[in-house]
Amino acid sequence: MTWAGWAPVRMAGACGIASNPRVSCASSAVYRPALGPGHNSSGQPLFRGTAIRVADAQGSPRLLLASNLLAIPVLPIPSPAGVRTRRSNVRAHRAVPPRTGKSAHWRRLHRRWARALTRDADRPGRGESTHDQAGPASGSAQLAAGQAELTRGVRALREGSALDAREALLLAATLLHGAGRADEEATALIRAAEASWSAGDRTGYLATAQRLGTCTGVPGTVRDYHRGVAAALHGDGARSVALLRAAARPAPGDDGPDALVHASRAALALGEPADARDLSACALARVEAHRTSRISTEPQPTPPPDPSPSGPSLPEVLGHLALVEVAADDHPRAAAHARRGLHLAVARGQHNSAALHQSVLAMTAAIRGDTAACRSRAQAALTTGRAHGLMVPALLATWSLGLLDLAHHAPREAVERLRPLVLGSAGPRHFAWRLRVIPWFVEAVALAYADIPAPERERLHRALHQARAALRTLEGWAQTSGDHQARATALHCRALLATRGTADPHFDQALAVMERTGSGFALARTKLSYGMYLRRHRRPNEARDHLRGARLLFESCGAEVWAERAGDELRAAGQAQPGARPRPLTGLTPQQLRVARHVAEGHTNREVATMLTISHRTVDHHLRNVFAALGIRSRVELVHALASDGENWSLGARQG
Repeated sequence: MTWAGWAPVRMAGACGIASNPRVSCASSAVYRPALGPGHNSSGQPLFRGTAIRVADAQGSPRLLLASNLLAIPVLPIPSPAGVRTRRSNVRAHRAVPPRTGKSAHWRRLHRRWARALTRDADRPGRGESTHDQAGPASGSAQLAAGQAELTRGVRALREGSALDAREALLLAATLLHGAGRADEEATALIRAAEASWSAGDRTGYLATAQRLGTCTGVPGTVRDYHRGVAAALHGDGARSVALLRAAARPAPGDDGPDALVHASRAALALGEPADARDLSACALARVEAHRTSRISTEPQPTPPPDPSPSGPSLPEVLGHLALVEVAADDHPRAAAHARRGLHLAVARGQHNSAALHQSVLAMTAAIRGDTAACRSRAQAALTTGRAHGLMVPALLATWSLGLLDLAHHAPREAVERLRPLVLGSAGPRHFAWRLRVIPWFVEAVALAYADIPAPERERLHRALHQARAALRTLEGWAQTSGDHQARATALHCRALLATRGTADPHFDQALAVMERTGSGFALARTKLSYGMYLRRHRRPNEARDHLRGARLLFESCGAEVWAERAGDELRAAGQAQPGARPRPLTGLTPQQLRVARHVAEGHTNREVATMLTISHRTVDHHLRNVFAALGIRSRVELVHALASDGENWSLGARQG
């Protein structure tokens, strides 16, 4: 037996597998295929599967990695790609940290194994000769191993760790390539790219996209999409747009669910939400039709399985459709599809898809201003996202909490929540989705900056610089892609960050473009921002026109809390609301409530400042926010507002 053949046995001992009572029975199965007679390539996949089960039983990611690494050199991979795989695994193996108490043995084993593996990889023709000697049986074993890895990888993609799924799928692609099964190899690579995308792994995604580009079984639409995204990540905007445009227009025969979903993603990236929604709906119809035909021709359990175990499942397609509708600001439809997708995902045990649907429902709850629903949905998505390394649902859930902060006029909290998503500094981060968070981060920074007294604004200077840098990224993509919605959004952001007296042209241009794009929610947000800007710069008549329009648009979108905010701004701009009652005090911060109570007692602003040990300008600032939050315009109304909330105050009735 060669060194590579003995390596699994030695690694099992170095890892401490044999001495662990929890896996003593399984450990004997590790030794048996490695030492038994007739040990050849057909037995090696058996070792790998057994070793993985042992590693899973012990619960050690290090053992799982070691098992995966040790399996690859003994499998016949007769191609230059196999040599590259061996070399890459040498590097990965060297990166595995030493095991406590056995570090010297572990390091010696690392060095010996790495030398042997490198020698085998550099020896011309070794892979081919091994494959030739193995005969026909090794080809069928390789195919069976590849198909088993494909099934395992797809299952992990739906139910477990995204990175574990990707590694299994990449191994499946290598095995299926060696077995000459281009279609199944393509399926494995498509799902591996999906796993890298879900995990937010930019490097892994680019490597997989490169392999997709050379695989003959990949549909043209899918290949163009991944090439386009890769070009964008490499900074080649013109090439990216050309490839994405090709992907968004699939050829007549290229109409499978995978191709349609990727075409929809391409259209969405180019700022064509209507086309993206149509393509997603077509993909959903294909999956539904296939599922219905299977149910009608053969008895099925409840719930019925998905039509293709390795293609996009029904919950996954519904998740993509819901994301498209969120991006298109069609929140009621997004919520409806997410609820259905969540039900199906839970019934099928597809936990990762369920997490995505929970994050979409958190987003739609934030738009409605439903605090309890948003927080519970976001927590559910974050729990699964963190456990399985799913950056997309985790990012969406965190984003939804930032939207909730903005909806309840807490911009500083929103800044701290959204900043890591944009900068990729900590917590959930994604190399592509960050672009969609940028406008909300800019809005949060602008509102927070305007919401605090001038002497205290230095604390936000760093966030302001970060917002401007992020905005330049958004403006660059809007210009390259020709995305009108992105251009209008960038103009809105530019207006928010403009110096005094220079914002009007940006707001006017943004409104002009948005009125043509058809996004009612985005238009309402821009009108609200413009109205707030005009009111603060003492132009109440102009402000009221925009604020009235914003309130009506928010109401038509079902964004109740945003409609209330527009109504508050309208009252602050001087428009009385017939029969309106002051809003409850629950929306006030503790400091605002203290200021309100002291003012209602009859104290002047300077007296309140002395009592609370703050500047009188800070008191002025808090009092303005109290008036806006309660929908009132005078100190007399403040007394009534406090009294209506159960507090007995009267002007001049000072206490203590």
